[in-house]
Amino acid sequence: MEELPATAVGVKVQDGVVLGAVRRLSYGGYVLSKAAKKVFPISRFGIGGAGLFGDLQALTRIMNANIKYYELYNNRPISTKAAAKLLSIILYQYKYMPFISEVLFGGVDDGHPELYVLDPLGSLLDDLYAAVGSGARVAIGVLEAEYNESLTLAQGRELTIKSLRASVERDVTSGDGIDILTISKDGKINTEFLSS
Repeated sequence: MEELPATAVGVKVQDGVVLGAVRRLSYGGYVLSKAAKKVFPISRFGIGGAGLFGDLQALTRIMNANIKYYELYNNRPISTKAAAKLLSIILYQYKYMPFISEVLFGGVDDGHPELYVLDPLGSLLDDLYAAVGSGARVAIGVLEAEYNESLTLAQGRELTIKSLRASVERDVTSGDGIDILTISKDGKINTEFLSS
């Protein structure tokens, strides 16, 4: 399978989860947009990824509706793991016409951060850190060298930014700024944009 354009990174730290992605939207050698946000809050979770922008947007809308439906029907909040499994099932249901996106999904349950990585067919991996997209090889090198489980949320944010900036330097389909989403241990979500 061809590499999916752009780069997204997720990091699980002792007091939360950090998701980040670049803003450049490109198809082949053409830059379609320099302002495509690829990290979104959904309920009390975060989702981000690389690949076809419309597919990532559609998955975000589908997940938002399904999480709300689950919580109304069951009269209780959905856990991060259950929401990630739901996303995995949705991706697998479309295996013959897949969403062309690699997805990072994170959240915090009872003070325990969780990070999941999903491919276009719904494979679900629980991980400490991950990088997806065309710049993943560069970003993962930075993560491998500097990650440890005792990082704070602020340190995880800085590591995410550093790994994404490294991918921007080497990957032509990554660039034009970075979106960061953090979820703290108490469930507070913060989003920010950093110019390159």
